[in-house]
Amino acid sequence: MTNDTPTPTSKPAKKKLLHIEFLRFLCIWLVMFTHSATEGFSIFIHRPESLFYPFYLAVPFWVKTAVPIFFMISGALLLGREEPISTIFKKRIWRFLQVIFVFSLINYVWFYHNLPLTILGHIAKFFTMLYSSQMATAYYFLYIYIGFLLMLPIWRKLVKAMTEDLYLYLIGLNLFFVGCVPVISFLIFKGSAEMNYFVNPLLAISEPSFYFLMGYWIEHVLPDTWLTKRNLARLGLIAIIGTAIAGFMTYYHGVCAGGMTEAISERFYDSFLFLNTAFVFCLTRWYFMTHHISDAWSHRLVFLGGISFGVMLFEEITRNLTHIILSRVLLVYLYRFPFFDAVIWITLAYALGVVLTWGIKKIPYFRKLI
Repeated sequence: MTNDTPTPTSKPAKKKLLHIEFLRFLCIWLVMFTHSATEGFSIFIHRPESLFYPFYLAVPFWVKTAVPIFFMISGALLLGREEPISTIFKKRIWRFLQVIFVFSLINYVWFYHNLPLTILGHIAKFFTMLYSSQMATAYYFLYIYIGFLLMLPIWRKLVKAMTEDLYLYLIGLNLFFVGCVPVISFLIFKGSAEMNYFVNPLLAISEPSFYFLMGYWIEHVLPDTWLTKRNLARLGLIAIIGTAIAGFMTYYHGVCAGGMTEAISERFYDSFLFLNTAFVFCLTRWYFMTHHISDAWSHRLVFLGGISFGVMLFEEITRNLTHIILSRVLLVYLYRFPFFDAVIWITLAYALGVVLTWGIKKIPYFRKLI
């Protein structure tokens, strides 16, 4: 997700992995679209009568692949390296602590400067929000990432001992406990009872850690020969079936509850998310393995991938700035296409983020930071 993390900035552009660069900028857009909420991402909640309702209902299950793919990118590009623990703290963790502090401060000044507080009150509120990770919607990833970096030496030892059977076993645990159990449980109990959460063996390996390991597996362990059109078609079909099941369960949950809400809509988002995530990651890797990319497009991908971290850091501000275009222009003159309006809005916010990041990276400190 960041320049430092997935691809070292010291490498020349031609050395960069283009499928990683593509996934970076694509997934930043998807993350931003997630934050469009009922104006785009979960528009199905307020438009049950729409002819496009099935499409709207399916969208979140594919848009939600963005954050897991970022975890997979980090696992793919960091778990195979060797570094002293001191280097991890000095080079990586210290950098991310600076990112969290500096950009949280920027967001605080932007959104909370008008609060009727004294200077000491502002300082106290800022550090409270900084500590609790409530400053910006997307910043929770930064806190998760620091946790990953703290565990990085252990994960690096773990992947060396993992066999193909163990990776498949881990995938099976995910599909059963994250995918099948919630579906079966709701069909039986209609939400009145749940399996004891502590039975879930994936508690030992959190969801982010699962995707870190999966990214390493797909990038370094899964044979390139597996990435064929036939296998990708099979994986895509299975992912579509998983989406159909999760989408139906979301709809059914709304029926049982007497109406759809955002809380209800989120219950099955993660059920078979691994299938969608693995398909997107594998399809992208296959495409860039089997197709020639011109130098011009390679440079564009490297630029967009390298600037994507900054776009994410500014995304709360850029969405806020461009929302007026959505509310006063797009929804007024293109009112028949609200989902399309949301796509345009997020694209404009993304473009503004690119400009802001490009500008701030002209400053030496920020060029090294992001």
